[in-house]
Amino acid sequence: MVFVETLQKYNLHYPANVALICSMYEERINAMAAAWHTQLSHDPPLYGVSISPKRLTHDLILSSKEFTVNFIRYDQSRLASFVGKTSGRDIDKLNVFEINLTSGNKVKVPILSDCYAAYECKLVDFRRTGDHTFFIGLIVGVHYDPNAFTQVLNVQPTLYLGSDNYVTVDFSTKRVHDEKQVKDYLSKWVQGG
Repeated sequence: MVFVETLQKYNLHYPANVALICSMYEERINAMAAAWHTQLSHDPPLYGVSISPKRLTHDLILSSKEFTVNFIRYDQSRLASFVGKTSGRDIDKLNVFEINLTSGNKVKVPILSDCYAAYECKLVDFRRTGDHTFFIGLIVGVHYDPNAFTQVLNVQPTLYLGSDNYVTVDFSTKRVHDEKQVKDYLSKWVQGG
């Protein structure tokens, strides 16, 4: 292992699931790619996303107090890259990249028509975290493709590796480590064997 005190960019935590964050204020709609997002709580259902103040989405969320988190398939990685590399301040991404949207049920912000899952979120808090703002949304509605889920996800999600590289998962490598395995292991360890 190599140790350094600082790196120019910290991207050793990748891969990360890519989501397209949609925002809307008045008639202006934007979509941006985000790899910095996460579930925060089951009860209440909270979801967070980290967005740079440079992004149009940042301003639209602050104004509307709503956003959607749209999870995309690997065959949509090109869209994630293009949306992530352009600014809604300069172009109308929805038209340029032919993004199809459908109306949200609980928020005014639309969702992607062809995502495999989406969360409708109402902004409940936000915090400045260094050079980004962390937006915390209450999930008020969920859309999902039932064919994309059995007990677990069975579509190939878009994962970001950093530096403009995208990958997905190979389901043939899936392993299940269930509670029974843990109990069996612990019982052998406790018994000394």
